Amino acid sequence: MHPILFEIWNYPLYLYSLMITVGCVMGIWLVVRHGDQAGLSRLTLLDLCWWLILGGYLGARIIFMIVNWQDHWYPCVDYEYYNSINPSAQLSGPDCWPLIAVWSGGLVFYGAFLGGFLVLWWFSRHYKLRLLPLADALMPAFAIGQFFGRMGCLAAGCCWGKITDLAWGIEFPKRSMVFRQQLEQNLVTMHSEHALAIHPTQIYDSLYGLGLFIVLTWIRRNKRYHGQVLMWWLFLYPLMRSLVELFRGDSERGFVTKVVYEPLNQFLGLPAGSVTFLSTSQFISLAVVLCSGIALVVIRAKLNARDAKES
Repeated sequence: MHPILFEIWNYPLYLYSLMITVGCVMGIWLVVRHGDQAGLSRLTLLDLCWWLILGGYLGARIIFMIVNWQDHWYPCVDYEYYNSINPSAQLSGPDCWPLIAVWSGGLVFYGAFLGGFLVLWWFSRHYKLRLLPLADALMPAFAIGQFFGRMGCLAAGCCWGKITDLAWGIEFPKRSMVFRQQLEQNLVTMHSEHALAIHPTQIYDSLYGLGLFIVLTWIRRNKRYHGQVLMWWLFLYPLMRSLVELFRGDSERGFVTKVVYEPLNQFLGLPAGSVTFLSTSQFISLAVVLCSGIALVVIRAKLNARDAKES
């Protein structure tokens, strides 16, 4: 965990924000590069990327605040009610800072995708462009953004994992969010040097984003129909996300329901009593995997039938 890279005239440069910026710049470069090869206008793509970044940011932040409504909305508009439900974190007045303090964490990846896709739909209609070919050009760049963004999560100390005794478990310092959570759960004391070792779920997600970028780039080069890259992202990303969610330990995540399944916890080496299912992200992921998986099978069957008929 290293949230601040350095300071310039007492203004900190947050590594979380820097990694997201690097991901955006890399994504724009990839989109423009592929767009040139596909015959798309560079200026149009640059314009699109600006709107995608804005839409993705707003979508990611709005969804995060919805999932964590009490920790963001009430401190700003009704701090007295916030004090009544948080006796250990009393406020002396309204505090709207959590609404904008994204450098300490606070973006939901699915929200970024939803906000970005809505912008893409609007943009394609406004400029009379075909939506699916445009989406295929963008998806590998979205995956590389995931790679950099999750490394930013590691620097900020958010999106952490459950306790583990595996060799690659990582330990966060006292000032981290995971330390505060473990302190509240009586797993550590104020005299502890650091938090207990946890699964590096940020690294799991980051490496998967890099692998997904490679796979999607290959699919884009060999695709049989428009929208194929988008459909495979909709299948592959949620599939892995639902698995990584099993190892997530941050308590501020939303849950549809909380189910503890000890046989699976024991198999995965997770702490006894930890919630196995069903986080909000798991619920969304499994629903998207099911729908996209069915769509891929149906489309493949139709293409095979068409090819057989033509031959």
